[in-house]
Amino acid sequence: MKQLLLSLGIFTLLFMTPSCDVIDQPFKGNVQDTTSTLQQRNVLIEDFTGHRCKNCPKASKAIEALVDAYGSRIIGLAIHAGPGNFTNTNTDYPADFTTPEGKAIQNFFGTNFLPVGMVNRENWTASGNGHWSAYTNWPTLSSEAIDSTLNIALEASASVNSGNLEVSAKGFPQMGLLHDLNIAVLIKESNIVSPQLMPDDTRDSNYVHMNVLRDYVTDTWGESFGTSPMLPGDTLSGNYTIAWNSDWVQSNAAVVVYVFNPTNYRILQVIEIPVN
Repeated sequence: MKQLLLSLGIFTLLFMTPSCDVIDQPFKGNVQDTTSTLQQRNVLIEDFTGHRCKNCPKASKAIEALVDAYGSRIIGLAIHAGPGNFTNTNTDYPADFTTPEGKAIQNFFGTNFLPVGMVNRENWTASGNGHWSAYTNWPTLSSEAIDSTLNIALEASASVNSGNLEVSAKGFPQMGLLHDLNIAVLIKESNIVSPQLMPDDTRDSNYVHMNVLRDYVTDTWGESFGTSPMLPGDTLSGNYTIAWNSDWVQSNAAVVVYVFNPTNYRILQVIEIPVN
C-alpha cells in the first residue's frame, strides 16, 4: 500500500506542478556528451497506443509530464500497434501510424490491450508480464531507472544526405560488461496533427501526436555492437543508413539510439538526437 501511495503521489505531483527543474543531458552541438561524470542513465518508455484508443491520450500526457520533470533523460516512443479496433484506419481516422517493426515488437512482447508500456524493457522473461506497466506506474519506474548505474555511455549524430538518413553512433563502457551488446536505431516524428479518440468519447480532429515510431534504421532487434568482455576505455562504434521518407517532416523528426542486452532485451542506455 505504501508503494501504491508513493506512485500515485508522484503521478499527481507531475500533473499538478506548473513547472519543474528540468534535468537535461549535456550536448556538444547535436552530439550528446559522453563524459562519464556528465552523462546519466536515461529512460525509454515504449508507449503502445492507437488513434482509436480513447484512454491512450492519458498515457501520452504521462510521458509529457515526465519530460517536463526530467528533460531529455525521458525518451518517449509511441508505437501504434495492437488490436485493429484501436489502430485500424477508416474515414474518421485516416492516418495509418502502424509499422511492421511496431507490430513485431508488440507481438513478441505480447500484449493485446492499450494503453500499456515498457520502461527500458525491465523485468522481461520468456513467460510472464512483469515487463508491462500502466502509465500510472511510469513515474515510479522511471525514477528507479534514472537512479540506477550507468553501464555504458552513448554518443550519436544523424543527418540527411543525398536522400539518406545517416547515423553514426559510439559507445563507451563505464564498467566491465560480460555479455554481448546489440544496438538499435530508429526514427520517430512528433507534432503530427491527425484525429484521435479522446477519453470522453469525442474525436479530436486536431490532435497532436507525439513520438510516433516511423521506422527502424537497424533491424528491429538491433545489430551486434560489442562482444564480451568490454571494459572501460573501449570504444564501440557503428554507422547506419536508411532512405529518408519524404513524408516525414525533418524538423519534427528525431533519431533514437539504444543499446541492450540481447539475452534479456534490457535497455542499458538510450539517447535521442535531432536530425540535421
